[in-house]
Amino acid sequence: MNSTASKRKLIDLSETVFASLSMQARQEGVSLKKYIEKLLEAEAERRRPAIPADVTDPRILSLVGIAKNGLSTAAEDDERLQYILSK
Repeated sequence: MNSTASKRKLIDLSETVFASLSMQARQEGVSLKKYIEKLLEAEAERRRPAIPADVTDPRILSLVGIAKNGLSTAAEDDERLQYILSK
């Protein structure tokens, strides 16, 4: 996990998911906690919107569909973003 500030969250897992993740963590030689943290961080990085950091205007963000849910994965959103940023 990064050395930046972190948040704690208690989660409930089914026995099947717990067993599966535990086995995968053992195969990688890490604790279950570290394994889950690594999985979540990688997924969050993969899903990070492709919006330049300096674009913070909520009006622009709403045009590309990310103001409410934080993600924009639709192709038309990507095309609109490219158009807006090209102006």
